[in-house]
Amino acid sequence: MYRIDGMAERYVLCVDDEAIITESLKRELRHELPHLRVEAAYSGETALSLLAEISQDGGEPAVLVTDERMPGMKGHILLREARKAFPRLYGILLTGYSDIDAIAQAVNEAGLFRYIHKPWERRDLVMSVRRAAELYDREAELELLRRKVEELNTALIAALENQARDWDPDSFCHVQRVACYAALLGRKLGLAEAEVRKLYTYAPLHDIGKAGIPHEILDKPGRLTPEEFEVVKRHVEIGTNLLKSIDIDEFAKDLILYHHERWDGKGYLAEMVGARIPLSARITAVADSLDAMLTKRPYKDALPFDEVAREIEADSGKRFDPAVVEAFRTEKDSFRQISAGDASRHCGKFRDPA
Repeated sequence: MYRIDGMAERYVLCVDDEAIITESLKRELRHELPHLRVEAAYSGETALSLLAEISQDGGEPAVLVTDERMPGMKGHILLREARKAFPRLYGILLTGYSDIDAIAQAVNEAGLFRYIHKPWERRDLVMSVRRAAELYDREAELELLRRKVEELNTALIAALENQARDWDPDSFCHVQRVACYAALLGRKLGLAEAEVRKLYTYAPLHDIGKAGIPHEILDKPGRLTPEEFEVVKRHVEIGTNLLKSIDIDEFAKDLILYHHERWDGKGYLAEMVGARIPLSARITAVADSLDAMLTKRPYKDALPFDEVAREIEADSGKRFDPAVVEAFRTEKDSFRQISAGDASRHCGKFRDPA
């Protein structure tokens, strides 16, 4: 099949119940826009079936040009139904001067790109379709680029995780649990599934900056001196700087840089307060603190789950966002199971299905 820059062929569909008008539309657009495939339909119902066939055959419906006043399905209804199946489709409505209500509905319900009064000016119609197709292509290119960046980020994270597994198995298990806790909190807070997967993907990087902190400080069995603690605090900045050379998601950068901020403004390094702290960082703060208290470290013993839960709930509105703490409280049994080693039942569902 013919392709443009590696992308599937773009289709423009013209719809009008009057065959003369439809054929005229098709002829004009094929002559002026030869790089696009232009097809025609004579009713809304037929148009929807044709759009589905185009997609099934590997094409991409990019632009739908439809008359408003047709027997059966009106043009604005067709645009609405077509956008349900093809959300990126650009719609152009051909209207008479008395179709204001239909235009308003098409704008509100179908994301109308443009409306053109009948009889149309040939130049206006061609320019509108050309612009819609260009925007469709631009969005497709941006989506392709986004996916490539995500793939690179995922490969980088996998490499970092593999290194962590070999270098420090305990830390590797810690970041995996933090990822699961963070994703579980995000879902309970009602985040979109794409955001939940981001939490699961990027939360393991929250302490990546500790790679730049001397081991004698990180592994010190006793209490840190004020000077040593100042060095440790820089790990959030180091982590962000490590990722500056790649185009990683701002979501991840926020999570790394701000996960030690506190709801009351007494955290570090930016000393942000309340909702000014990015949500990804507020969620990771609870997930990280939960696992840190549950885990034995060179300088402390592990605490029982119930004691840790009480401490997190007591810090609601102080260290932690009250809404995140409430999400923890309502899912406490799930967190208990994960901390006891039963992570697979809860964490596998957060992986990107792709």
